[in-house]
Amino acid sequence: MQRRFSKRIQNRKKLDEKGEESPLTDLDDDQPVSPPKKRQRKAKVVEPVVYDILPVESKTTTYQGVGLKACINTILRASKPDPIFCSRTCRIDTILKHGIDFAKNLGIRNTNDLLKLIQWNEDNRIRFMRISSDLFPFASHDKYGYDLDYAAAELKVRTSDFTQAAGDLANLYGHRMTLHPGQFTQIASPKKNVVDASIRELHYHCSILKHMGIEKDGVIIIHVGGVYGDKVATLARFKENYKALLSDDIKARLVIENDEMCYNVDDLLPVSEELDLPLVFDYHHDWIYPSSEPLTTLIPRINAIWHKKGIKPKQHLSSPRPGAVTVMEKRAHARRCTTLPMELEAEGAGWWWRAPGDREWIDLMIEAKDKEQAVLQLYRIYDLAPVMWENLRPEQTDTVGSHQQEASTARTRRKA
Repeated sequence: MQRRFSKRIQNRKKLDEKGEESPLTDLDDDQPVSPPKKRQRKAKVVEPVVYDILPVESKTTTYQGVGLKACINTILRASKPDPIFCSRTCRIDTILKHGIDFAKNLGIRNTNDLLKLIQWNEDNRIRFMRISSDLFPFASHDKYGYDLDYAAAELKVRTSDFTQAAGDLANLYGHRMTLHPGQFTQIASPKKNVVDASIRELHYHCSILKHMGIEKDGVIIIHVGGVYGDKVATLARFKENYKALLSDDIKARLVIENDEMCYNVDDLLPVSEELDLPLVFDYHHDWIYPSSEPLTTLIPRINAIWHKKGIKPKQHLSSPRPGAVTVMEKRAHARRCTTLPMELEAEGAGWWWRAPGDREWIDLMIEAKDKEQAVLQLYRIYDLAPVMWENLRPEQTDTVGSHQQEASTARTRRKA
């Protein structure tokens, strides 16, 4: 076997053979050896994703206004490395461990991202959105709640550097900002603790809009809630609590919405007219739990209440998932909407004369799983506004079965 010797050993061998050391030997031995060069990784070239956007079936309408349930923007939410969204939250255990400032800092991050969301909407001609109720985690909690004065700069105006804040930007662009507290906000509940928590929640939502400087078109939408075994008594309790327990600030912004299970328009319109309390008409809910009169008769009555309070009417539109049969399946929203209601074109229902020759349209909020993509698709279908092609995403399969599979996959991931 042939053995290999290092250069140092070879030089020593030469010294033994010749009896003297070469003057070059020391230089050779002691010369520092440069470390091996590290291989430079080439920067990974990320090719832009090219989406296959299918053509849409063109339709016509005279309606000229549409909005978005934009608590989440799917494109901004998926942006990397820092997703943009307004619903960061935490648990009470986290507050106990890190203090309430942890939750308040999340509120600042949410509000900063709200500014970016408003700008994206303006760039894409969406000027009507719903703010996430989770903007400030636990702000309405009975024990850990806090005032929003600390976030005044982020909500209204940054006096330190004179840059735009969320409220100023929304007002600059003329965007309508609304809020929709969760299903547990029920002022007609027979339980005092539920009513108290609901009033705190409404006060918190009012505070968001007030700090942002949003005018009276910024409304807060709630459902009446459950019937608690007696619908008549519950509606009476709702009216009583509305009159006796709510502040004027809350009353100025509060509106109610017909739902698909407990209270349809027939139930709520008399309450709305008695209290001068605007009613948001939801087409999807009315399809599941229909009212008795034609919409062309009901909606003008509904809009009259809005006009009486000097607030622009708003309606909600969503579609059931394809293949929905049972009531529970019909309740779930489809990914997108492809048809606008014909009532939007009727005088008094979808529009009215604000002044001679000046037609004003109601605001229509789209409630769909694909969020902004549903609005952009309606823009394309009805040619309501130009769209930025790079912001379009392909529509995924939308059936009852596909959503159930997604839910099952999500549950599996959480367990993993």
